[in-house]
Amino acid sequence: MRRFLVALALVVAARGALAQGMKIGYVDVQRAVQEVEEGKAARGRLQAELAQKRGDLEKKRGDLEKMRADYDKQAPVLSDDAKRQRQEQLQKAFLEAQTAAGQMQEELSGKEQEAMQSISKRLLQVVAEISDRENFTFVLDKAALLYAPAASDMTNEVVRRYNERFGKGETKAAKTATPAKPPPPAPPKK
Repeated sequence: MRRFLVALALVVAARGALAQGMKIGYVDVQRAVQEVEEGKAARGRLQAELAQKRGDLEKKRGDLEKMRADYDKQAPVLSDDAKRQRQEQLQKAFLEAQTAAGQMQEELSGKEQEAMQSISKRLLQVVAEISDRENFTFVLDKAALLYAPAASDMTNEVVRRYNERFGKGETKAAKTATPAKPPPPAPPKK
């Protein structure tokens, strides 16, 4: 409901602003974060780490299943104390696996959020630069809009400028630094 009221207020304000010559644009921030080179690189790193950690968890799960199968085979000949000990070991191993899975998810979520915050902060800088240069009065996040004409969409421009300036996380200065000159060619042999 609150989102609807905000969007409605923006539409009403936009109509009045347009009548007064104000320029309003919007950016699909979620799409921009996914499309900038730094976002793609961060997502690739996170997916690689996720795959590695999933492999570790699958190994633990396999070990747990093996422990369970061994227990099931040996249970008929085990004493009550031995059964109880093995059940406790199984339960402890199961809880450790669950804890490891939860910690992995929490760690990866934290890393993703940290990367996205960094990218979002830089996106805001790029949006501010474009807005100042092109005299936008307001720039909104597409997520808060019910409708806006495609001509007001600044997302592609923001992504392009972000990549020019930051690339995969490098600053523009580092990216445009002049490379070392190659050595002069060797004199011809006589």
